[in-house]
Amino acid sequence: MNKFAYFSSPIYREERPQWVIETLQNTEKYYSETQNWLPENAVVRQTVQMANDPNLGYLSSYFRDTGIGILRDQGYLTEEYEFFVSDMWGQELACSGSHMTHTHGDSQISGFYFLETPKGGSYPVFDDPRPGKRMSDLHYPQGEQVTMATPQIHFNNVLAGTIIMFNSWLPHALTINRSEKPTKFIHFVLSQRKRFL
Repeated sequence: MNKFAYFSSPIYREERPQWVIETLQNTEKYYSETQNWLPENAVVRQTVQMANDPNLGYLSSYFRDTGIGILRDQGYLTEEYEFFVSDMWGQELACSGSHMTHTHGDSQISGFYFLETPKGGSYPVFDDPRPGKRMSDLHYPQGEQVTMATPQIHFNNVLAGTIIMFNSWLPHALTINRSEKPTKFIHFVLSQRKRFL
């Protein structure tokens, strides 16, 4: 029979290690500020909004332009919308810190830029977004090979400089950090408003 792979859920990855040092320097004040309102032993730290910081313009421009290209490649009529990075914040997951499965409503593309990735640190996991599959799923072979039966994708090989982008409706989480050192990254979402032509 003919096979048609519809309703795919692509995840995009690129390595940009050349931005790590500059980004760490430009975000240090945001990470430091979290000490003013979070307990000293907090295992999850999240900064305030950074999307409008001119010192991080290279990141927000990259996220915006690459996100538009992804949406255009997926078949969306991107010229009908004005796209902007609506949120960009830093996160730091200390030992035992994690982030539960979630999606980002009212946006189109989400992503991470990893800055510190210790061995045993947190990494992103993506869940199959089809609720019907989850309700009637069968057992599947465990292992490294990814098939159509695989219910979760683990990106357990992220490095400092790894960028991962995906549609905002794709459920994602960050695993428990099992390292004594923190995992540090930037999380962002790309939103849109309708153009009135």
